Amino acid sequence: MKRLPILIALSITLLFFNENIFAQAESRTPAKSASSKKEFDFSDNKNATSMMPIMGDALPVIKYIEDTMNVEIVRIEYDLIFDKKITYRTLYKGWKYGIVVIGDYRLKKINVHLYKYVNDEWKFLRSGKGDSYFSLVNEEPLEKGDYLMQITADEFEEGYKAGHYAIIIYH
Repeated sequence: MKRLPILIALSITLLFFNENIFAQAESRTPAKSASSKKEFDFSDNKNATSMMPIMGDALPVIKYIEDTMNVEIVRIEYDLIFDKKITYRTLYKGWKYGIVVIGDYRLKKINVHLYKYVNDEWKFLRSGKGDSYFSLVNEEPLEKGDYLMQITADEFEEGYKAGHYAIIIYH
């Protein structure tokens, strides 16, 4: 019997707490995302560790891919890079894929190298043009297959040993 008042008080507290959390969320529709009314500052923080600069660099590319090229983005990945990073994806026959990598302000040259898993080993296919902070490689698989994308930070801006990158895969 002594537990009932405690349970009721706890329930009311949790209900109040949850209502306040969910009151912060906006209802969304396809035409109105949670951030459609908000302005963002894409500058870095004082420790130079923020993901905001690379997100700001990727947004115009995302908009161009979706609105101008009128294709579908199937993956976006952001990460920190010192020298190399690897990511994997299964690509399917019947689609023309584009794989774009973008480096933030700390990367002077970035590149993407594409490999396909064939006969129990990774076979190199091609590289993008890694002469700036942006690189692109295309692939049109003849059959479904597993692919490895190696992102390389080929050169940093003076004073930096790491930076953030985005990889965008579309078809």
